[in-house]
Amino acid sequence: MSIEQGKKDINKENDEQLENNIEEQDAVTDEGAASDLVDLQPETVEDINRQKEDIEQTGEAGEEVSEMEEDEAAGPADGPEVAGSETDGEENLTDAEDVQQEDKPKPRTKKKKKKEPAGASEPQKPARIIHMVFDQPGGEQIKQSFELEPEMTGEVVYIEDNYSLGPIADLQQAEGWQARKQWWQSVLGLPEEEQPAVMSSDKMKLHQLFQQLEQDEDTVLWIWMGQNERDVAGYFHVISQVMQFQGRIQVLYLNNLPFIDEKGHIFYPRQLAEILPKEFVKASRLARVVTLSEFELDPEEWDKLSRQSGSVRLLEGGKKLSVKEDDYYDKIILDQLGSATMKFSRLQTLLTTKAKLGLPEYYIVWRIKSLVESGQILMQGDFDKGAKNVSLKATQGQMFVELNPDDAGEEAEDAPNK
Repeated sequence: MSIEQGKKDINKENDEQLENNIEEQDAVTDEGAASDLVDLQPETVEDINRQKEDIEQTGEAGEEVSEMEEDEAAGPADGPEVAGSETDGEENLTDAEDVQQEDKPKPRTKKKKKKEPAGASEPQKPARIIHMVFDQPGGEQIKQSFELEPEMTGEVVYIEDNYSLGPIADLQQAEGWQARKQWWQSVLGLPEEEQPAVMSSDKMKLHQLFQQLEQDEDTVLWIWMGQNERDVAGYFHVISQVMQFQGRIQVLYLNNLPFIDEKGHIFYPRQLAEILPKEFVKASRLARVVTLSEFELDPEEWDKLSRQSGSVRLLEGGKKLSVKEDDYYDKIILDQLGSATMKFSRLQTLLTTKAKLGLPEYYIVWRIKSLVESGQILMQGDFDKGAKNVSLKATQGQMFVELNPDDAGEEAEDAPNK
């Protein structure tokens, strides 16, 4: 077929096709892009050739697109990259990261701590310290130590009663209180209607102390103890009443600890009064909190001691107390008197320095009066008029003994100390 005949046929077909519904030209089959272009019916042979070239280019472009899609699915391939693919990939990756970050919980940001001044991390000192002592001269020494260490400054509470002596059972009950009241009246020679001042004073002090601990949670109690039965017995009496303040009760028991005296010598004190103020500053570092086990065991130990017969309690070591009968100190007093006539003041000095007794004067006087009544000591003078003029002499079991007060001062220095 010639080219001209082909043109006539194409024109004829176009005319017929134009008369028909042009919407049929939009039908596209699955045979590929080539059939779509044939339906468009080109007007010239050049158009036909051009369409063939377009079909071939379209097929090649389709193959390239398919290969690119396969490459993207498989991952990056070696070789030259398609322009624009890197930017698009970065944008898609950024979008994916944003979605992942939104799904993930955001980490908590740590707030920067402000720099604290030097020493701020150290535990703060309690706002208020109450020092409890059972030795009044020792309490005065502690007060003087405040000038050397202001952080120790606080109220000093002195417990006057000596719980190493006399009945101690059920002191929180009316019956136990009455028994100790009668004992004090006997020791001091008070009438029945007179209340011993020492008992009333301590009761008021403890009441005020408990109120302060309840009202101010920053207040702590420091209980000072020397290595003697009076301090330890006082501790036992108090500790059984402050259990509700556990954690704020601290103890400083100076048991078997060396200190330095005024001459620079090392010694082991029994009484707080023997310690220099500057040494209390060092001792304050030994303060420790009373443990829960101590709050449980110590009151039980004190209750056991109170049930035993005898009104004298001695320190055997640590916090262990033993109980002796009322006349335990009588033999020591008689031994210090010996056979000599002696002033009471001299006897009192010997009991403190030689016998190492920390007995209060009122108790020694009470025991001497008891020994006079039993005929074991002769006495000239009257304690009620002043102990300074009282002279004493032990009978040593003899029926006829003379007491010459004029010999008291001279013989006292030479009196044997057993």
